[in-house]
Parts: sequence; C-alpha cells; structure tokens
Amino acid sequence: MSQLVTGDAVLLDLRPARVPTRMLSAMIDVTITFGAIYLWGYVVSQVGGSQARQDAVTIAGALIVMFGYPITMETLARGRTVGSYALGLRAVRDDGGAVRFRQALLRGLAFWAVDFAIWTGFCGGLICAAVNSHGKRFGDLLAGTIVIRTRSPQRPPALPAVAPDLFSWAESLELSRLSDELVTASRHLVQRYPRLLGYPRGQLATELARQVAARTAPAPPRHLEPQEFLAVVVVERRRRETNRLRLGQWVPTAAELPSGWR
Repeated sequence: MSQLVTGDAVLLDLRPARVPTRMLSAMIDVTITFGAIYLWGYVVSQVGGSQARQDAVTIAGALIVMFGYPITMETLARGRTVGSYALGLRAVRDDGGAVRFRQALLRGLAFWAVDFAIWTGFCGGLICAAVNSHGKRFGDLLAGTIVIRTRSPQRPPALPAVAPDLFSWAESLELSRLSDELVTASRHLVQRYPRLLGYPRGQLATELARQVAARTAPAPPRHLEPQEFLAVVVVERRRRETNRLRLGQWVPTAAELPSGWR
C-alpha cells in the first residue's frame, strides 16, 4: 500500500502497480501501436501513388497512431489503455482523481519522448520507475499521476468452524489480554496453514499457541492441536468484535426507550 496525502489532508491508501506489471502493460500497448502502424502502411501501399506521397502519409499516420492511441484511450477510459485493462491497472492523479486530457497528453508525449525513446535506450521509463518509491516513470512525474492496481487481491481462505462441543468453552474465554498483533499473526497462520511447509508451520503454530494460551483462560475441555486452538480463539475474537460493532451502531427508536426517557 502507498499512503498519499491530498491537498485536503485526506490520506489515500493506493496499491501502486509494480514495475514488471507495468512493463507487460506497456508491451501490449506498444505491440498494438506498431501493429496499427504496419496495417496503416500496408493500406497506404495498396492505395498507391508516388513514393514521396506514400512516405508522407505513412509517417503522418504513424505519428497520429503513436500519440493519439494512448492519449485518446486514457482520456476516454479515465486512465486506462488496452494494456491497462488486460493487467488491471489504471492511471490516476496524485490526489486520487480521474486522469483528464492534460494528464493524458503529458503522459503520452513523455512516453515516446523520454520513457521509450531511442536516445534513452528504450528504458528511460523503466529506470525511473525502478528507482522511484511509487514506481513512477517520467510521464507520471510530469503529469502528476500514479499507476495503481484496480483488481482486488485474492481473498484469504475462510476461518474453520468451531466444533459444537467447544461452543461453551469459546464463549467463556477471557481474551482481554490478547494484543491485536498476536491475534493478527494467529489469523494469518490459520488461514495459510494448509499451504505452509510441514516443519515451519508446526513450529510457528506451537509457538503462537503457547503465547495465546498464556494470555487466555480457561484451558480447553479436551486436547486441541495448536492450529485448532488458534482457530477457535481467532473465530471467537472476531465474533465478539462483530457483535460489539453491531451494538455500537444500534440506535433505539422512541418506542424502544423506557417510559421515563420518552
């Protein structure tokens, strides 16, 4: 996550695109651009005419495609091109707003003039994005934009259900001494437990279960594996937090108030 502060002092949590993803997106757009230029040159050659006329029309069409494609796409699609659609990316302003024509124009001009220019070895934008903390190329720096990921990350696996014979014990657990960091670590371990290697996951589960057991009471009614113990604690903690939030949002109506409070 990248935290940016807008002019109104609003903190934005954005997910900047990584450099390899941006490279693949740019390769798709460049391939489409050169494919359209080749098709345009083929059509011009089929139409015929003098060689000078064909060259002039071909060059003019190539320039229109090179600069018109990214600028038009990002203006109409609010910061997205075909490559961005394919990779789930979007260019937005530094304040989180949608890209307009001015930003799209600067980004399109800088891409061919600096980022992907022959005098920068076709890697000027790559070097700039690699050293920039937000992965910005020269076009982003000039236009005041940032490329973010629009696709949500994969949702973690659901927590396992509590066994029926453990309901009463889970409800009686004292969880006030558990820190948020310890609960978060336990939840991550429980959700990723099947995908971890045997030895590390067993050692991690045992250590976390020892720390959690030292801060909770009473002991479980039967022997539980470390990951099962952690799962019950995490599920019960989430249930209590969910109930607390629901009660905090409840506002009684006039009919629900006692007679003396109406």
